[in-house]
Amino acid sequence: MQTGSSKVILRPRDVQELLGLGKNQVYKLFRREDFPAKRVGRSWFVSVSAFEKWLEARDENHDR
Repeated sequence: MQTGSSKVILRPRDVQELLGLGKNQVYKLFRREDFPAKRVGRSWFVSVSAFEKWLEARDENHDR
């Protein structure tokens, strides 16, 4: 998946737009243990490369 930008870090709003999810769904995703998000203070972030790897792994698991 290409995010189409030069961003290195994604915020929940970015992931929301990329996946077409609602705000609450995205924050639930960011709190999941298998999702590679990090929290700094009250803000959540995920690196683009970790997000892409997580998404690809989910695609592979759904193919089985």
